[in-house]
Amino acid sequence: MKLVETGFKLRFMLTFCIITITAVSMASLLFYFLTYRELSHDYGEAFFTLQSVKRAIFPLLFASIQSITLLTVVSIAIAVISLFFSHKIAGPLYRFEQSMEAVGSGDLTCVVRLRAGDQFMRLENTMCTSINSMNQRVTGMNDVLLRFKAIEERLKTVIEMDPQQKELKELTEDLRSELTELKRIMATIKMEW
Repeated sequence: MKLVETGFKLRFMLTFCIITITAVSMASLLFYFLTYRELSHDYGEAFFTLQSVKRAIFPLLFASIQSITLLTVVSIAIAVISLFFSHKIAGPLYRFEQSMEAVGSGDLTCVVRLRAGDQFMRLENTMCTSINSMNQRVTGMNDVLLRFKAIEERLKTVIEMDPQQKELKELTEDLRSELTELKRIMATIKMEW
C-alpha cells in the first residue's frame, strides 16, 4: 500500500478546478443580477432601459473578460506551483513509506535520505535516530543470545561430566528451547554488525 496514491494529484487539481468554477459561476450570477432590469410595456421606455443596460454591461463585460483571463492565468500558475510543491511533500512521504516497509520486514540497516529542500527534514532525523536506536537494541539482544549459547555449552559440559544430574538436564532443555525461540526471532531481523 502506498501512502501517496497516484490519484492524489488528480483529486487536488479537481478540487482546485471546482473552486475556480464555483467562483466564476458566482461572479456570473452576480453580473446577471447587477444588470437585470425589467422592461416596461412601452417600446420607448424599453429602448431606454436597454440603452442604460448596454452602457452598464459593456464595462462589466470587458472587466469580466479580463477577470476570466486573469483567473485562467492565475489558475494555471497555481496548478503548476501546487504540482511542484506537492512533489516536495509526496517525495518524502514515499521515501518514508519505503523505509518503514524495510524496517517492518526486519531491515534495520536502512537509512532515510531526503533531497535538499524537501519538507519533513526533522522527521527524517527522527526516523534515522529511531532506526539506529532499534539497531543498537537488537545488536544487544544478539550479544545476549551469544552469551546464552556459551552458557548452554558450559551446561552440556557439566552434564557430560556428571550425567546423573537430571535437574541440570531439564534446565539445559529449557534453556535450549528458549534459545531456539530467540534465534528464530533474531533471524527475522537484519542488522549491521
